[in-house]
Amino acid sequence: MNLTATSLSLIAILGLISPVQAQVIQLPNSNNQAQPIDGNEPNTLRPTGQSNSLLSMEGGNRLMKDAEQAVSGQNYSLAAKKLQEARQVYNDLSKFYQDLNSSFSGIDLRISDSQRKKALETAQKRDEATYQLALAHRALNQPELAVPLFIQIIKSQNPTRELGKKAYQQLFELGFVDIPYQVDANNPNTPPTGQSNSVLSMAGGDRLMKDAEQAVSGQNYTLAAKKLQQARQLYNQLSNFYQDLNSSFSGIDLKISDSQRKKALDTAQKRDEATYQLALVHRALNQTELAVPLLVQIIKSQNPTREVGKKAYQQLFELGFVDTAYPRQGGK
Repeated sequence: MNLTATSLSLIAILGLISPVQAQVIQLPNSNNQAQPIDGNEPNTLRPTGQSNSLLSMEGGNRLMKDAEQAVSGQNYSLAAKKLQEARQVYNDLSKFYQDLNSSFSGIDLRISDSQRKKALETAQKRDEATYQLALAHRALNQPELAVPLFIQIIKSQNPTRELGKKAYQQLFELGFVDIPYQVDANNPNTPPTGQSNSVLSMAGGDRLMKDAEQAVSGQNYTLAAKKLQQARQLYNQLSNFYQDLNSSFSGIDLKISDSQRKKALDTAQKRDEATYQLALVHRALNQTELAVPLLVQIIKSQNPTREVGKKAYQQLFELGFVDTAYPRQGGK
């Protein structure tokens, strides 16, 4: 089958292959002569090696070198592009090696162990590329892009390993966390810069909530719904990040773990409050089909006995989605 560049792009978009894999597939052209296939032995082709392939450790390393040169020239946008590509290459490789490790487990120990080792090596390379990418985003003053990457590194590496420690230190300097980890007296922590101006912060969510409140006051319910959806998504993302950090530090640093657990609960509460206000706006716009799922989500998250849960159930009762009041009136 002769694949064109357009068809490869379409296949990648459909999720059948990754963007990196789409680049790896060689298209016949004057610079890339196809191997002749022997009709007598169609399954036999000469070994080609991996050194020139993008989907290889060498391919990822070339991208990392390009990124390093871009950083040296302070071209952080190009560096971020190259680092994202390298990160994707290493991640694809790690998954493929892990799949081969699993496939040969219990069948051929030598192959299984070899692929497991390669999976670990490429995962380490992926995390190193991710760290450099996060630094590039920080240099571009994009903390909302850097923070999720640092948290991914901590989840993957464990906070006790060197790269995990460095990622957490970056979160501290960005003000995303407020408790330092393993302070070295000879190398004091850089004071945090604060999160008040960052989109990815509680303050950022609160600003969106205030914008929504003003839109409601002006009866601009469409704008209010947009701002509330953004606030809801932001609080949910923050809650997930804090929960990830809580899990990562569980059994390692109780103070940090407890702090992140509390923040996860606080932002989850904010998310549910934003969700409730969004449901009310949908109700004001006569969009019952959008309000009901949100109200049910709140009850699942909050529990019907808590204040926001009770209010959400009352809305369902008023909408006629449920026909039994709660709490029961007069024991009925």
